[in-house]
Amino acid sequence: MVARPFDDPTPGWLSDYAQIEADISQMAEFAALLRSEVVDNYAPRAVHVSDELATELPEPPESFPELANFARAHRDSQLNTSDLVYFYQEATWGLATAASDISTRYGEVDAFSAARVSEVEDALDQTAAARPPSAEA
Repeated sequence: MVARPFDDPTPGWLSDYAQIEADISQMAEFAALLRSEVVDNYAPRAVHVSDELATELPEPPESFPELANFARAHRDSQLNTSDLVYFYQEATWGLATAASDISTRYGEVDAFSAARVSEVEDALDQTAAARPPSAEA
């Protein structure tokens, strides 16, 4: 193991991290494949799943509290699952958009050498991929 330089500002707990390398030349292909996957495979099935999740159960009698509690928990699960199906599609599309933007922006060798992590993060911030659903929503 190589010792860290004394002026390395990296926290100690990150001292053994490895660099991540991205093949910018493959990023455009990745973006196209990811978009195709969303459009051709995920979206049509997501519509079916959403339709199925929209089915409401009849209200149980309040005189049967266990069944009433189950029905409420079931409805909450339906809503949460429906949200996740939607957010997954949006986040995946956003990741494809960010990959496409990065590929376009840094596709040439000189531009790639100028790329910074903060610029990749900025590209992701412009998409749904940067905004996971909050627990409060």
